[in-house]
Order: sequence, then C-alpha cells, then structure tokens
Amino acid sequence: MTAAILSLSAVAFTLEYAVTNVANLSHGEILTVGAYAALVVHQRTGSALAAALAAAAAGGLLALAMHAAVVDRFIRRGTPTLVIFIATLGLSFVIQNLLVIRFGAANVAYTIPSGAPFELGPFLWTAVDLEIIVSALAITAVLYLIISHTKFGKALRAVSQNRELARVSGINADVVASATWFLAGLVAGYAGFILAESVGTFNPSFGFGFFLITLTAAVAGGLGRAFSTMVGAVIVGIALEFVGGYVSAGYNLAFAFAILAVVILVRPRGLFVNARRSVFE
Repeated sequence: MTAAILSLSAVAFTLEYAVTNVANLSHGEILTVGAYAALVVHQRTGSALAAALAAAAAGGLLALAMHAAVVDRFIRRGTPTLVIFIATLGLSFVIQNLLVIRFGAANVAYTIPSGAPFELGPFLWTAVDLEIIVSALAITAVLYLIISHTKFGKALRAVSQNRELARVSGINADVVASATWFLAGLVAGYAGFILAESVGTFNPSFGFGFFLITLTAAVAGGLGRAFSTMVGAVIVGIALEFVGGYVSAGYNLAFAFAILAVVILVRPRGLFVNARRSVFE
C-alpha cells in the first residue's frame, strides 16, 4: 500500500518538475492541505467520497497557486533555479505554520471505519487498503492516458523536453505548465488523503516527512520522467514495506535516505533513464 501512495505522490512531484525544471520542496504541503481539506469535509458530511474529492480539489488549487504566485514569477524574471528551490522550501514552512494556526499542532484523525482485516495471500488487508490500491491504479491509468494519448499530454511532453522550442512551435508553455501543476496537485491532494487515512493520524508537518521519501522515489526512477518515476516509487515503496515489516517502521526515513544516497552516487539521473540532468545540477 505504501508503494501505491508513494507512486501517486512521486508522479505528481515529477510532473511539477518536468514543466518548470524546479524541484518543489513545498510539494509535501500539498498532501497535507489535501488531508486537512478532507478532514473538514468529512466532519461536515460524513462522506468519504466527498472528502476524497475535497482533498483533490484543495491540492489542485494550492499547486496552481504555488505555481502562479511563486514559481512562475521567478521563472519569468530569470531567477536562478537554486533561488526558486530555496523559495519553495520557505513556502513549505509558511504553509505548515498557517496550518498550525488554523488547526493546531496536535495529531488529528479521520473517523472512517477500515473494516475487519482479512487474509489475502501472505498479508493481512482491510477494505480501506484495497480501496487505496485500486484507486491508485485507476488514477495511474488515467494519467497514462492523459500523458500518452491526448493533445495536452503531447504539449506537456514537448514543454518538458524543451520549453523554448515548444513555445516557438506554437504551444502556450505557460498555460501547459499551469495546467500540469493543477493536475499534479489533484493527484497529490488525493494522495495526502489516502496517506492520512492509511497512517491513522496526521499533523501539519506529516506531508513534509513523506515528501522526503517522495524525493527518493522520484530521483531513483528519474526525475522529470513520469512513468520511470512510478517504477522507482513502486520499488522504494516495496522496500520500505519490508523494512517496516521485518525491522521497524521507525527506520523508514533513514532507509529512504540510504537509497537516495546510493542512487545519487551510482545513477544521479535515475535508474531507468538517461536524463539530461539531475535535480542537483
């Protein structure tokens, strides 16, 4: 299940990077805001579906606002990538503190029943676990169709490969970038909801912690390449499941950093692609 959630978060992150060449360090807060939006809606309606839709909508709007108010403004001014990189980190802390002011720093939780666990193969599952995996697979399939078989997907790939050449070819790169960030936000917001549902409790900083694992998955697969990133996320997610099951879940973050360090040393551009550059260049 970790792999399913991680694949959504990592693909959303790499889509943001693909059209701007900026690693958004406030990506984790999109997950967090999605989780809190779902909490508010679920408390008022009692509907898990309404909560999921609210999480996606909140994530999409926040990502669009991040791009319009921060990232795109800096790009238009020709600001060095490192400066934008740091600006997104500052934005992350701003959002975290706004959430603390609004909701407090204490852990909160949904009241969605997970159902009785049942055995399927060598693992124990709940109905919520299966719903999370099925929904993640469905979203992945939709993303594949959008990126590979639509006019927007073709424009997205063109902007990702060469923004200036795409603009000369008649593609409105700014609109494509904004739409891509909105799409990524929809996916990340929903990922925040199912992550919070899976973990059980969450607070204003929980998305930032998961972002560090997301970064590992994205770099491992190949940052800027959606489907390679997805494969990297599945591999990292499965590895973390084994660490959590056979050692301790408390070591997940440390193990993720170990994977990141090895990948940077061996294949800094990703395990599955020969990208033009890595996030650190």
